[in-house]
Amino acid sequence: MPARKFLASSLELIGNTPLIKLRNVASNTDAEIYVKAEYLNPSGSIKDRIALQMILDAESQGKIKRGKTTIVEASTGNTGIALSYVGTMLGYKVRIYIPEGVSREGKEIMEKYGAEVVIMTKQEEQSLKERSISGGLVEIPGRLKCLEVEKNEKDTFWIRQFSNPSNSIAHEKTGKEILDALDSIDGFTASIGTGGTLLGITRTLRKSNASLKVYAAEPAATKIPLLSQFKQQGKIIRTEVSGGIISDIIEEEIVDKVLKINDQEAVEMAGRLVKEEGLFCGISSGANVYAAIQLAKELGKGSRIVTVLPDSMDRYLSEQHYTT
Repeated sequence: MPARKFLASSLELIGNTPLIKLRNVASNTDAEIYVKAEYLNPSGSIKDRIALQMILDAESQGKIKRGKTTIVEASTGNTGIALSYVGTMLGYKVRIYIPEGVSREGKEIMEKYGAEVVIMTKQEEQSLKERSISGGLVEIPGRLKCLEVEKNEKDTFWIRQFSNPSNSIAHEKTGKEILDALDSIDGFTASIGTGGTLLGITRTLRKSNASLKVYAAEPAATKIPLLSQFKQQGKIIRTEVSGGIISDIIEEEIVDKVLKINDQEAVEMAGRLVKEEGLFCGISSGANVYAAIQLAKELGKGSRIVTVLPDSMDRYLSEQHYTT
């Protein structure tokens, strides 16, 4: 039978993104820096990978059914968009709970894909935060709402990106794609976020190089470092709405250093990636590359550093901030 020369669905475009060597923004280091262009996934972000993996795994486990289940999630942007896209394509209703202040672009993209978008009011967010053990994370109120909805509404399923093992499993595949492109890698950097990208890719890359150096990045505005929020008095914290993959990162001790990166550093680097490399990627991409350059300076001449460009600059046209 002849090989198929067409795609049966746009979902087949997810993954296998190009790995690109930076030519200009890394010129002040003696290392090689490579970027995985994840913003080229169909809905514009790395989160397409986890949306597809989480939904297909939930199907195979009998937790959801096409045409019957409504998938719910709390999101500030990319995961909500990816679930809206993938979920709708696979025949699910999707409802995303977002906090007030999420970019206009993000909300409108979710709705264009067919999702129901529910904005959490400040009053509702505050009442839910007071019920939360880990109230410092912006998505906590939305997660509490998803938990409440799942318990009280028939045929709803909270996908739980922050703790779903399929999140990091999806990125073990991303790590394999990187290894397929490069025969040796000395360092990896990524923003923390839910932790899935950081954990999944690092797990795979460390199988090839146990000495791999890993830098995690997070916004400088974060009052309490994310990894510290879930480790108290020697205990690692996990609840129904917090901990999750970040707690796995703490347990596995995969991070060598956490870098605090401010808005100006991330925005300026993202601008350079667009102008000097032709990579139309977003602000977290700028933060990741900024971290990669710091790691390159430590590892020195001849080292190879890899990072990811999580999303597209079109998410940041109305305002530009480094968020995870």
